[in-house]
Amino acid sequence: MVRIEELRRFELFANLDDEELAKLAKIGSPEKVGAGSEVLEENEPATTVYMVANGKVGVTMKSRRGQEAVIDEVGPGGMFGWSAALDDKTFTAAVRTVEDSTLLAFDGDRLRQLFEEDHRIGYRMVRNIALVVSTRLTNLRSKLVDEPFAPEWLSSPVQEGPVGVPAAGPSTELRGVPCPDCGAVNRPRSVVNDTEQYRCRNCGMVYYIASGCETAADGR
Repeated sequence: MVRIEELRRFELFANLDDEELAKLAKIGSPEKVGAGSEVLEENEPATTVYMVANGKVGVTMKSRRGQEAVIDEVGPGGMFGWSAALDDKTFTAAVRTVEDSTLLAFDGDRLRQLFEEDHRIGYRMVRNIALVVSTRLTNLRSKLVDEPFAPEWLSSPVQEGPVGVPAAGPSTELRGVPCPDCGAVNRPRSVVNDTEQYRCRNCGMVYYIASGCETAADGR
């Protein structure tokens, strides 16, 4: 059980009165977790919703090729593991502590049961969860769409200088793949960043290629 005073610190419980907070407090329990600990695994059964009382956690996802990327960091007052509250079967991301943290854990089954018994609590909390999800998606959009076009991203990990400028020795390139914007088949050169995006030599567009890449030793 957690103290009602602790729950008042979280936006997730905004607009709930003391009686409603008392019902939630009975479901929650504090957990102290050391830095570098895995709290959730991607694709594991969704059983628990977590609130961060203090400390920080990193939310990560894996690509189809097994590459792991941090999509968000959650500090005091934040939440993660909402799938357990929404009746989803599995967690969609992994979570590890960045530093020593105190988490408030809420059993997903008991939380959903409370939502059924008290629709006012259920409505307000699910609405607040939706706001958290929306913020997470906005952050993810920034990483996938906006940041790759920032100057610090427009450099290649496989060669010195700007992307698209030939380098001596081996280079990463794609063969015969048309640019999705201008349609030119111009053998785009060089990974723009670690998400395997490529830059069209004809129009300069940065885009993903799902077909993979080849390594050529001729530098062309």
